[in-house]
Amino acid sequence: MGSFDDKRVSPRIPAKIPITIEGRDADTNPVREETYTLLINEAGALIALAANFRLNEGVRVTNLLTEEKAEGRIAWRSAEPLDARWSYGIALFDPPPHFWRQTK
Repeated sequence: MGSFDDKRVSPRIPAKIPITIEGRDADTNPVREETYTLLINEAGALIALAANFRLNEGVRVTNLLTEEKAEGRIAWRSAEPLDARWSYGIALFDPPPHFWRQTK
């Protein structure tokens, strides 16, 4: 029997790509926060944010190196913040090809 990780769309790769996340926090307040990716794959990324988002909350992700945008959702959230930052797994909906590239 395979593990859950065997079902990923693509392998996770460590990458520090500067991004902006926009959405609404758990109190429905608008949030715009700059951060960077920790891990990426074709369908999303692992990131850390000070903002407290709910699971499945819609977000807009902007790759600050290319200025490309993609819509997505919060697919996973850590149980507790670490150093005042929550860890999130974000899933992108139909991102542009090579969304995580680091040059225009």
